Amino acid sequence: MSSQRIPTPRSSRRRLLSAAPLSVALTGSLLLAGCAAPEPRGAGDLEALEGISLEVAEDGSPSVKVEEQIEASEVSSRVLKDGDGEEIEPGDLALVQTALADPESGEIQADNFTQGSEAVYVDESLKQGNAVLYDMLDQNRVGAQVAFFVPGSQMGQQGGSDQLMVFQIAGTSPVRAQGEPVEVTDDSLPQVTLNEETGEPTIEKPEGEAPTDLKVQPLIQGEGETVGETDHVTVRYKGVKWSDGEEFDSDWKRGTPTGFGLNQVITGWSEGLAGQKVGSQVLLVAPPEKAYGASEGSELQDETLVFVVDILHAMPAAQSAEPAPAPSDEASAPAESPSAEPSPSDS
Repeated sequence: MSSQRIPTPRSSRRRLLSAAPLSVALTGSLLLAGCAAPEPRGAGDLEALEGISLEVAEDGSPSVKVEEQIEASEVSSRVLKDGDGEEIEPGDLALVQTALADPESGEIQADNFTQGSEAVYVDESLKQGNAVLYDMLDQNRVGAQVAFFVPGSQMGQQGGSDQLMVFQIAGTSPVRAQGEPVEVTDDSLPQVTLNEETGEPTIEKPEGEAPTDLKVQPLIQGEGETVGETDHVTVRYKGVKWSDGEEFDSDWKRGTPTGFGLNQVITGWSEGLAGQKVGSQVLLVAPPEKAYGASEGSELQDETLVFVVDILHAMPAAQSAEPAPAPSDEASAPAESPSAEPSPSDS
């Protein structure tokens, strides 16, 4: 992408109750068995996880049952329930629910079942950065439930408590805006055309004086949930400068959607996306004071910026941090304070 890429804080994409246990459980050293393997499927000590089950109540709340003490001495996984929904394919945006449970009693310590699903993009970068999570999604269907157990002896040099996590593949989400086109009546806004095959937007060079107020123009009206002011959202976006139409950022070029909290990005995004519907595509025009006007040294400090944003998924902000599967590589978003120098994606 452009050398003017704006990094977002690495912490903005996921909120983890216990990042170390989860990262250990989802390392590339633990691979789910292939689809042709006999039941039970999983890796490590499958028999030790035989007595684990997950039930989801009508209100969406999970309960985990542990019939007997887990005595596995290695990181282990087991498919608890085969899904009967659609297959997860590379290029899908999978929705994953997670529960962290006490490995002795099954008591739920944290979860996102009632809060909303985590959106995980299934692609080659996920496969390279988190092979276990990739295989869990790629080798199972919607509705599948998978348990991961990490013995305390595997928790770094000092060791720690045993960790039990149970995941459910809740569904998939479209990877582009879906809904009804909206007629744009404001002739001062730049025109946007979409690639019919991919949905990637092209933003024509803006004309005339840049607006001094934030402009928010839906281009496609989705029918999903309303985005909250502090939601964690997953989007596709492209940004150009009003002054010359030059593209300065695009996750379409990176090939993967972007996730971030609306309280961790520029004001133009937090104000412009809150209240919109999931599935919508929104044109945002942010003057400097709604973008990087206060960021001394930024090459975008004095620029009015134009964004086209597809809202793919939204999840309410955690009241207390929840466990969630996360690819190890992080994507960008318009951070509140961009660095003045170009930065690689993982810096």
